[in-house]
This record gives sequence, structure tokens and C-alpha cells, in this order.
Amino acid sequence: MRIGVLATVSRLGGGVYQYTQSLVKSLLEYTNYDFLIIRNSAYIIPGLSRFHNNHFVEIKIRPSDILLKIKRALYISFPASREFLDVLGDYRILREKYNFDFIISPIISLVPIYLGCPYIVTIHDFQHCYYPEFFTLKERLLRNYVYKHAARNASLIICESNFVKDDIVKFLNVPQERIRVIVSPPALNLYVKNMHDEECKKVKNKYNLRDDFLFYPAQFWYHKNHLNLVEAINFLKEKYGERITLVLVGSKKNNFENVFKKVKDLGIEKQIRWLGYVPEGDMPYFYKLATALVMPTLFESVSM
Repeated sequence: MRIGVLATVSRLGGGVYQYTQSLVKSLLEYTNYDFLIIRNSAYIIPGLSRFHNNHFVEIKIRPSDILLKIKRALYISFPASREFLDVLGDYRILREKYNFDFIISPIISLVPIYLGCPYIVTIHDFQHCYYPEFFTLKERLLRNYVYKHAARNASLIICESNFVKDDIVKFLNVPQERIRVIVSPPALNLYVKNMHDEECKKVKNKYNLRDDFLFYPAQFWYHKNHLNLVEAINFLKEKYGERITLVLVGSKKNNFENVFKKVKDLGIEKQIRWLGYVPEGDMPYFYKLATALVMPTLFESVSM
């Protein structure tokens, strides 16, 4: 049985990227099926170099033109059209060269439907239903559309918590028997068995870290709640005279400019350090070196 794993999310995908990494590693290491990992040629998954290249299929995914988008919308919304519409685009090689019996999709995608393969899809959360103000109208409409059709056509739906399972039933009207709750293993970068003092010292010096700091690893999405965290750092300074250093890591997202405008307005630039996207090999040492981890996120299906 040949199974494809749709692993096209980049490292900028945050938790979904980590989830995909962990899933791929576990499938390759602990199962005996013939897996092919489908990944965008621009998105390389680090930490998996020891697996043979035969496990990976790289495809170049370019933005779809307007005609292909229209054809795909018709293909998804009107199943009868699937007999004559060609919607494969850059995914054509997956049908013509590889004969998949099944697709595992750790991202919410309609690609397995285009390929005509049975598939399992993971649905991570329904944040857009709880915090619609964090999304544009276009983003909400697209999420609703993709979630609905990905779930409707899937052989099975995976999620990581009973909270999300209840939401799948509530928002997508999916019977409970078609849903499985399976928590993913920890991210690959946390598998550090021996954290020697010398390595900790190297990371500390590399980033010029203080002896005491708070650590928050999160992309700058609205729901990660950086704004309230910054307000809290300022409150502690104003009321108690505590000048706490906050170290932030993660790529720029839609709330980045707002956060650092707030930092400037409050005059606490010297207390807030943003280090960008830190290499995964360094991340465990940040957890170890920090005085404490702070996790003010407003919405998560699970939190590592």
C-alpha cells in the first residue's frame, strides 16, 4: 500500500509545521508502510536527513491562475464536473508518476480531492469562529469553504483534542464516528537528551541573553496575545519598578507592527527583545535558560 503525506507547509506555518514534522518523523520511524512525503521544493523539513531520499517527493507549487481557481471551485462544489474538469495543475505529477492508494493530510487541504484519492485530514482548530475579528472576510470565507469540503470528502478526520472534536461536530455537522482524537508527539527540536552546560553557554552568548528573562515563542498572529503581554511587562515596571526582560521568537505575522508600535509607545524598547525565527536546534536551550516560559495565547487546540 503506497501512502502519500501532504507535507507542503513551511516553517512559517507555526504549530501546523511542527505538527507535520512530528507526524512525518513518527510515520517513517515507527511504521512499515510505504510512505512518500509530498513537499514543496521550497519547504525542506530539517531533522529528517537520515531517512532515505526515496521517502520524499518534491514538487514546485506556484500560485494558481484565475481560470484554474474557477475550475477547482466548480470541481469541488459540483462533483458531477469531476468527470471532465482537469484541476491538477502543479500536482499533476503526483497522479501520473505516483500511484497513491491513500493520502494523509496534516494540513487542511483540498488537494487529495483533486487527486481523486481517499484521504485522512487533520483539522487543527476553529479559531475563525471564535475570534472572527482576527481574520479578514476573505480569510473567513476561504476557511469555511475549505473546512467544509475537506471534512465532507475525507474518509476520516483527525484532531488533537476533544474540544476540537466537539467543534467539528458543531460547525461542520460531522458524525462523531468519523473523527479520531490523536495527540501528536512533541516537536522534533525538543528531542535533546543531553543539554550540557557548555552548549547552554554557547547559545546564551550567541544571542547575548541575560541571566534572567521571560520567554515567549510564538508567531505574531493576533491570537498569540503579544499586545497584552507587552502591557503586562509595562504594568510591572510602572507599579512595582520591575524591569523584566522579555525575549520573543517567531516570524512576523499580521500583528507584528502593532506589537512593536505598542512597545515604542510605552517606552519599553530596552526590555523587549525579538530574535526572529530561531533555528530549531537552539530552541530547547531557550526553554532551559529562561527564568520562566510565559504562554498568554488566547486560543489553541493544544499547546505544547
